[in-house]
Amino acid sequence: MEQLPRCPTGIAKLDELLHGGFPVGHIILLAGASGTGKTVLSTEFLFRGADQYNERGLYLSLIESEQRMRRNVSGFTFYKDELVDSGKVQIKEIEHDAWLMGVQPQTVHDVLMRVKSTIEESKAQRVVIDSITAIGNNLKDESKVRELVFRLGYEITKLGCTMILISEIPPQSIQYSVFGVEEFVADGIILLSEFERNGELIRTLQIIKMRGVEHSRDRQIMEITSNGINLLPMFKSGI
Repeated sequence: MEQLPRCPTGIAKLDELLHGGFPVGHIILLAGASGTGKTVLSTEFLFRGADQYNERGLYLSLIESEQRMRRNVSGFTFYKDELVDSGKVQIKEIEHDAWLMGVQPQTVHDVLMRVKSTIEESKAQRVVIDSITAIGNNLKDESKVRELVFRLGYEITKLGCTMILISEIPPQSIQYSVFGVEEFVADGIILLSEFERNGELIRTLQIIKMRGVEHSRDRQIMEITSNGINLLPMFKSGI
């Protein structure tokens, strides 16, 4: 198999499972229910990229403000104020913009151009959109959501950045998206889930697909520590 250029996540075990990281320019769907670690993994991807690989990052949030985002991740060792203050990691809060709140007519073109222009202005090489589910809910029309996802995939390929699309799914779900099209456009899918053991919820991570590269599909125990994401094989963790 041809070796594609890689975008290391900076999460050691995840990069090992991916044989080097995400393929550069690919869209990765990060699916999980509330509390499964989507925000931690995606922000660590941006901050590790800026700090270790000198790659600019952009977090497009439709869920939380910049102030709240920074507060929520400030306790992790991968977070550094100077990376945000210098613009190497940008957090854009767009949940109050007219194109999301219904003040102006919402079209796929409007949404796409807003996302594209924000990425271009930031000069980001790593992008996180939180979340594709929120954008879809605001568009309110499933056909519009499908059109947006397909066109977004095309535009991201031209921009050359590596993107994580966060997908919010119900707890204990075997689906990867709400609208049923995101997983077909995405180049890769990572599923975050959880199960109960002795009254404790155990987080897990599994790479469902990653086009163009060899990768492990073994389910991993995912711990969230002060240093960020830590992955352990299930048999070694005693599960």
